[in-house]
Amino acid sequence: MDLPEECWELIFRFIDQDDHRFLKSLSLASTSFLSIANRVRSTFTITDRTLPFLHRHLLRFHNLKRVRFHDFHGDINSILLQISLSCLDLESLDISGMQCFPDLKTKMSSNMKEFSCSGVRELRENDLVSIGVCFPSLQKLDISYPESLPSPVFDSAIISLSSNLKSLLKIDVSGNNLITDKSLVSLSQNCVLLREIIFRDCDFVSSRCIEFVLSNSRYLESLAINGIGWRPRESFSNDAFLLCRCLSELDLSDSFLSDELLRLIADAKLPLKKLVLSNCQCLTFDGVLYLLTKYQTLAHLNLEGSSFLSDEMILDLVVFLGRLTFVNFSFCAKLTGVSFFNIVERCVSLQCMRMEGTNFGVEDYSKELGVKSRIKSLYISGNHNLRDECLLKISRHCPFLETLAVDHCPAITGDGVLEVLRNCGEIKSLDISGCSGIKCVDALDFELPKLETLRACGTWIDDQALGCLNVTSRGVKEVVQSCTRLREINLSNCEVDDGIFIWMVCANPSLRKIVPPCCFSPTKELQKFLLRHGCVICQEIP
Repeated sequence: MDLPEECWELIFRFIDQDDHRFLKSLSLASTSFLSIANRVRSTFTITDRTLPFLHRHLLRFHNLKRVRFHDFHGDINSILLQISLSCLDLESLDISGMQCFPDLKTKMSSNMKEFSCSGVRELRENDLVSIGVCFPSLQKLDISYPESLPSPVFDSAIISLSSNLKSLLKIDVSGNNLITDKSLVSLSQNCVLLREIIFRDCDFVSSRCIEFVLSNSRYLESLAINGIGWRPRESFSNDAFLLCRCLSELDLSDSFLSDELLRLIADAKLPLKKLVLSNCQCLTFDGVLYLLTKYQTLAHLNLEGSSFLSDEMILDLVVFLGRLTFVNFSFCAKLTGVSFFNIVERCVSLQCMRMEGTNFGVEDYSKELGVKSRIKSLYISGNHNLRDECLLKISRHCPFLETLAVDHCPAITGDGVLEVLRNCGEIKSLDISGCSGIKCVDALDFELPKLETLRACGTWIDDQALGCLNVTSRGVKEVVQSCTRLREINLSNCEVDDGIFIWMVCANPSLRKIVPPCCFSPTKELQKFLLRHGCVICQEIP
């Protein structure tokens, strides 16, 4: 197609936003496409494997905006210095999980908009002070769950940090369990543009402080806290939520929620679109029903662990949930497939649903639905009564599924999986791990052109099926040939010959990661050959 380069660049930028991995294939098509792909690539992940070629990558992708460290064990300070010398105008840096906090005095971009150091092993007060000094333009900051115990971060560091970050829109301070009300008050007063605050597992933050934040953060759109209501005499005033007129996302998971508090939230008439009440104590059906009658435009609802819910209650609630795109009823032990099919029938906008660890499968539900659900992601793992008949019905009524997780459902067999694969032609990810009832999947005589990820660990499939325990090279070849977009494959429990790896990358160019059998040690020549085909062989998938 003869399009102007500007049009191709817009197309490539759109692809890069969705998944930059697809740019690799396009860049091989022509020198023009290679030039465009290099120009629009905005995200890069630094690992131990990319380190030897980092200088070359930084020269090639000269418009990078986001850099992330993952599975990296080298000297992070030297890498940051190398990045700063490349004159990249970075907007986002993610060093989550690193062993130590780096020296930010290297000449990193002062225009940094996002910085994440979640789970850094050594995070100190001085490090937080340096964040505020070096990145004054930050809009998003994640300093959650430092590995050091107890947390070495105190109120003084948060107060200093907040005084320098006037443009901050989002902050996550979860897991810094020594901070008190003073930290949240300073954030609310100094960072007046804040739209999202996350402070889970901060034990010394009181309900009075939460009220202050709600009342004084006029632009606050999202609030995530947990553990409220556990301390004696802790409560909220009647106007606690009335002044927070922009709040559209509220997460009160793992809290003690009375009907009185739910009524306060309901009567505040907030513009709520997302509500998370997972694993809360003291929730009642009456309180939840009253709340949902007031917020019938909810798009995201999470009631995981609400053990009081029954199929009859769901039938009453679903009347008010017509605009849901996501719902989570996992570990609601009384719920069965009756609830699932009622939700699917009534919630026509639903895209993702979770019903893990319920009683799915014990129901006698013969009603046929009059609609085909547009649901794309379904997670129904750990349902021990789920059988092939129910799986077949799900696949008939949800033909557009792209992700299906039925792992640890021992009652389903290969016949049920086969029906899913036949009826759901859009499947990209399938997880059947721990399904001990799956011995084989007979008559797999069709291609699975869109399947990218298949997880089958802990099953007893042989060469007659999709491949897992007891599989030889023959079974692996069937998988690789059938799943034409497969990107990752784990052969740790398979019995394959050494030549299979070269055959795999030649037969299926989409492969990017191969986990070999446990005792297999790849040669340097094999590793280099696979790398030339864009594939990595490693002992575990990072």
